[in-house]
Amino acid sequence: MPVETEFYEILGVSVDADEHVIKRAYKRLALKYHPDKCRDPEGEHKFKQVGEAYEVLSDPDKRNLYDKHGKKGLEEGGGGGGMDASDIFSRFFGGGGRPRGEPKPKDIVHELAVSLEDYYNGRTRKIAATRDRLCEPCKGTGINPETNKERESFKCMKCKGKGAVIALRELAPGFMQQTQVQCGDCSGKGYSIPADIVCTNCNGRQIMKERKILEVHIEKGMKRGDHITFEGEGDQIPGVRLSGNILIVLGHKPHAFFQRRGRHLFIDHEVTLNEALTGFHLPIEHLDGRQILIKTRPGQVLDPQRLWVIDREGMPVKGTGGCEKGSLVINLSVKFPEKLNAKQIAGLQEALGKPDEVEKTAEHEECTLAPYVPKKKPRRHHGFQHGGIHVMHDDDGMGGMPQGATCQHQ
Repeated sequence: MPVETEFYEILGVSVDADEHVIKRAYKRLALKYHPDKCRDPEGEHKFKQVGEAYEVLSDPDKRNLYDKHGKKGLEEGGGGGGMDASDIFSRFFGGGGRPRGEPKPKDIVHELAVSLEDYYNGRTRKIAATRDRLCEPCKGTGINPETNKERESFKCMKCKGKGAVIALRELAPGFMQQTQVQCGDCSGKGYSIPADIVCTNCNGRQIMKERKILEVHIEKGMKRGDHITFEGEGDQIPGVRLSGNILIVLGHKPHAFFQRRGRHLFIDHEVTLNEALTGFHLPIEHLDGRQILIKTRPGQVLDPQRLWVIDREGMPVKGTGGCEKGSLVINLSVKFPEKLNAKQIAGLQEALGKPDEVEKTAEHEECTLAPYVPKKKPRRHHGFQHGGIHVMHDDDGMGGMPQGATCQHQ
């Protein structure tokens, strides 16, 4: 048993969870709390917690150290506090690696709702993404390119371009505290560029809002939670070499007729008792527009307790181009007639045979079945405590049993 379970609790997994369970938990929580999607004020903090927990539990050596010695063991052994949460997110979703500690803008995450038809047939969708990009005329310097001036020549002398300075604050006689405050000379910008030479395109802001049309290719057989990464198509930050990514996470639109479970498609269908015994025909329109007629074989009796399948009419398997498919599964329910007349009973007995008769004796009490109808309001009960067991008494002495059967004494 691990000495600490905090990281397991953050991901919502058991202490013996394998790597696949841990990956699924991280994927779900990282998407839930990503700053681009989560509006909860605590979302960013939870995003960092989820990243820290995954970084440790996904590494066998760090996990073993954590299980034996907890967070203290990670700190002493140099196994904790490594990657930034955004770096972990980017690497997990295929954002590529980069030198450790090199800055990079946060990824832009967008959820795209996809219909079941598009998952079945495949489709290319176009979406518009708004991102921050370096101003093209000034190359992100904020200075009019016609002046041929370098941005570094306007660096604030007081803060050395950092935008902040260290100030000393006296807490008590003989006790001083260092604090970081905004530089007053450059108003926290790090540079003081004269107004007459700022770039007229971005007004010295260095970046511009840009609208980018992306083509999202939805492959046959993809599913909810799959993602498509557009590397380097996200935000840009002045002075940072790398560009952020745009991550498209696929969602799911419910379908009115089909339900998807992995590679299989499910439909619910009600048949009459006659159809269950003698067969039925069910025409359906498939997700690719084909008209399919589902029918039973001659003499086939349908058992509603079983699932009935049609091979290779389910969802395409991702990566096969639609050559491999799951099954179409039909969940049948039987609608029974409320009553049968004497002629119908005789016809069924002639076809199926009469049921075995039970000899009635004088000791038998005859009871007639009736449908159970739940009470709208719960019964009132009273009782007493006896030896740790609460003994209930019904107001009418019937023990709270459903009044669906009646007995007649002969």
